[in-house]
Amino acid sequence: METHGEQTLLRQSTQTRMVGLKSGRSPLILSYAGNLKAENMSTGSEANELDREVDASMRIFEKAQVGPAASLSPIKPSRILVVLDGSSQDDNSLASAAYLREQFDTETLVLDARDGKSDQDEDLAVTRATQVSGARPIRRQDGDSYDAILAALKELSVDLLILPSPFGRSFENVGTDSAGTVMDVLLSRCPVPMIVMRRDDQQLRDCVHRIEMVVGSECEVESRAAAWSFGLAAGSAKVTLNLVLEKEQFENIRSIVEALQPDAQLDVEQFSAALTKTHHALHGAMAKTASTLGMSYELHPIAGEVAPPNSLDQTRKLLLVLPLEVDDRFGQGFVQDRIRRSPHPVLIVSGHVPETN
Repeated sequence: METHGEQTLLRQSTQTRMVGLKSGRSPLILSYAGNLKAENMSTGSEANELDREVDASMRIFEKAQVGPAASLSPIKPSRILVVLDGSSQDDNSLASAAYLREQFDTETLVLDARDGKSDQDEDLAVTRATQVSGARPIRRQDGDSYDAILAALKELSVDLLILPSPFGRSFENVGTDSAGTVMDVLLSRCPVPMIVMRRDDQQLRDCVHRIEMVVGSECEVESRAAAWSFGLAAGSAKVTLNLVLEKEQFENIRSIVEALQPDAQLDVEQFSAALTKTHHALHGAMAKTASTLGMSYELHPIAGEVAPPNSLDQTRKLLLVLPLEVDDRFGQGFVQDRIRRSPHPVLIVSGHVPETN
């Protein structure tokens, strides 16, 4: 059930999207164009039709952003599904489940979803469920690995999925080449948040002291992802909101802005300010929640750069959090790229997941 804070943020996000639809421009471009107009007026530029349109759009946009920020209610897991693939990464997945059991008294279900397993092969779910207190194995249904996982999620009422990526292959051998076919399918069809385990030395219990939420596009599930971030964060954790406009997208928007105002000079700092403005409600809610919970919080607007993480050889430990609307093709590609680049565990919180038969 959505909290009052989540409902408020969802309403503000919907209003903001409507502004972009009515004006034919995204809220980010509107915000940046508004800054440009203010600068032009200060140098004596005369108002024109575009200025009036920007004015009208910005008034609606700013109205959608006003009001006190509502504190988020942290979301904590209660029933999780751990998926095994027979690789060395199973140790890390089970260790993560054991940590969540210690912290939140979660109920743990274990699934051996390996492909090509015959009836004569041992069921890893049976032999390894004993590593997590109170865990119980579940039977694998027929089909490919992703079919078996999705069937289990449909049958069982779980609120969090844990699995390795790449699934069934060595992380060291695959590296950044691919997140794997199983991950590609689950990013489009998984109805619950999932923690994707990556490098073996990045254990969840060590990573929850630093949470990095990365937002690459406007997304209706941002507030829910933030609530999960605070729910999993350790006491006195450091939580960071990274608002990202990557270089390629930055260049595309620059061409649009220059078409709107040919004499404008693109300013990265102004774009960073526009990023902050378009996520004002989320930023305020996360700051207030962190203060209430005794955690530290930072906002990092990143314009024209590559989003974190940038390298698989990073040694610092953190949990990466990514909100995703599965029907947003840009968002899909952004999240897949972040998973491929990340040595850290990644929490994906999805929205707009289609119902399956």
